[in-house]
Amino acid sequence: MSGETCSLRFLGHAGFMLQYGHTSLLCDPWLSEGGAFLHSWHQFPPNDHIDREALTDADFIYISHAHEDHFDRDFLRSFPKDHVTVIIAKFASQSFAHELSRLGFPRIVQVHDWEWVPLSRNFSVSVVQDQVRYKADSFLLAQAGPRTILNKNDCHIPEEYFSRLQALDIDLLFAQFSGAMWYPSAYQYEREVERHLAQGMKREMLDSFVHVANTVAAKYVFPTAGPPCFLEEASFRLNFKENGIFHNQHDVILELTDRVRGNVELLLPGDLLTLSGGGIACVRDRPFAFNDKERALATYRERRAGSIRSYLASLPDPIDGFSEQFLHHVGSLFCASQYVRNKIDAVVQFQLTGPGGGIVWIDTRDGHFEMGTGRAPAPNYEFAIAAPIARLLVDGTESWENLLLSLRFAARCDPDVYNWPLFAVLRYGADPALIAEVERTMRQGESDRIRVVDGNRAYDIQRYCPHAGEDLSFGRVLGGKLICPRHGWTFDLRGGGTCVRGGNLPIRIYEELEAASGAADRT
Repeated sequence: MSGETCSLRFLGHAGFMLQYGHTSLLCDPWLSEGGAFLHSWHQFPPNDHIDREALTDADFIYISHAHEDHFDRDFLRSFPKDHVTVIIAKFASQSFAHELSRLGFPRIVQVHDWEWVPLSRNFSVSVVQDQVRYKADSFLLAQAGPRTILNKNDCHIPEEYFSRLQALDIDLLFAQFSGAMWYPSAYQYEREVERHLAQGMKREMLDSFVHVANTVAAKYVFPTAGPPCFLEEASFRLNFKENGIFHNQHDVILELTDRVRGNVELLLPGDLLTLSGGGIACVRDRPFAFNDKERALATYRERRAGSIRSYLASLPDPIDGFSEQFLHHVGSLFCASQYVRNKIDAVVQFQLTGPGGGIVWIDTRDGHFEMGTGRAPAPNYEFAIAAPIARLLVDGTESWENLLLSLRFAARCDPDVYNWPLFAVLRYGADPALIAEVERTMRQGESDRIRVVDGNRAYDIQRYCPHAGEDLSFGRVLGGKLICPRHGWTFDLRGGGTCVRGGNLPIRIYEELEAASGAADRT
C-alpha cells in the first residue's frame, strides 16, 4: 500500500484541489467575482477568501463541462499555462476543447469513457461523459493510492453504470443535491403554484441524490455542486428553501444523514480533508452562519453590487432594426434541424423589451414553418427578454443556455407543458454537432423496441425516452404509466403513449397484447 499523503481542499460549489504525493489535480474551480450566467449566479457560501495563488501550482485541471459555475473563464484566463495539463471528456463536439485552446492552454487531453489516465505513480483518473452526448457533461473517477473518489457533480449516472461503480469500492462521493434550473422560477406562475412546483422538484432531487449515494455505496458522501445564490432584488427570494429549488446543504443535512447509508458530511469553502488509514479528517477553514443566512447574504450583496451594476450598465442598446436581426438569429436556430423543429408544433413569441425592442414570432404548427415580426396570434410559448441581453445572443457573446440559467428572462406557456424540442433548438441549434446528437437521440428512441408489462397487458414500445434518450428498460410501470428513470417523464401506456408528466413528446407503442402467463409488472 502506498504511503503517499492524500488530501483534498474544498473550494466551494463543485470545486476542489486533490493532492496525492507531489501531484495535484484542480477540479471545476469557480472563483470569479462576476459569478456566472450574466452575473446572476454567485458562489454560496461565499468563497472570496480562497487563496487563488495556491491553486496555480496544480499539475492538472479537470473541467466537467462548459457551464460557467464549473468552467470559470475569467479565472482560467489568467491561470499560468506553462506546466498544467487540462483533462476533459471526449465530447461529441469540439467546441469545448477549442474554447480551452483559445484561453491559452497548450495541453488538453480528451479522455474516452472509462479510459484511465495516469497522473503520477498510483494516481490516475478516468472521465465518463453523460450518455446523452448533446449534454456534453461528465463525471470524474480518481484513484489516489488505495482511495477511489467519484466526483459526480452535475452529471447523470445511468442505471447500467452502477454495477461498474460498485466494483470500484467508492470511498468519497461528491454529488449535486440542489437545483440548477430556470423552471419554475422564470415562469409567470402565481407564487403559490411556483412554490408547489418547486417543492416537488426538490423532493425528486433529494430522492435522486439518496439513490445514487446508496447504490454506489460510497463510504463518505458530500452534497456539493450547488446551490448558487442570487443577490439582486428580483431573485433574492430564491435563496430561501420555501421559495424555490435552491435548497442549501444546511437545509437538508439532517434528512440526508438519516437516509444515506454512508457518512454524510457538510463541506464549506476552504475546508481541508486528509485521507489516511480507514477514515478522513476535516479541518474547517472558516464557519458560515447558515442560521443567519439572510444577513450574511445582505452583506455579500453589498460586496458584489458594484460588479453587477457595472456589468448591466455595460450592455449596449441594440441598433435600429434589431428585431429583424433577432428574427434571423432565432430563425437560424430553428433551421438547424427540420426533424426537431417539426416536433415543436407551436407558435413561439419573443418580446424584446426596452429601447431597440420589438416582437418576433415563429410558427411551426402542423409541419409548417413561418416567422415574422409583430405580435403573434395566440402564441403557445412566450419569452420576454431585455433587448440589450438579446443582443448578446445575436452577437454570439452569450449562449441561450447561459441566458436560460441566468433567469434574466420571463416565460409563459399555453398549454402548461414543457416543450423539449423548442428548448433543444434554442440550446443546441448553434452547434451542428450537438443538434445532430439531439436528432440522433430522438430517432434512436423510435427505432429500438422493448416490452413492458402492466398487469395482464404487455406493450411493445420504443426503448429510449424521447426527451434525453434514457433507456426505458430501467423505467417503472405504475398503474398503467411508464416512468422514465432520468427526469420522471411519465407515459400513459393505456392512452397510446401520451406523455402525461414532464413534456410534450409521446412514446411509440408498436403493439399491445396479453402478457405471458406468470409475467409481472415492471416496477
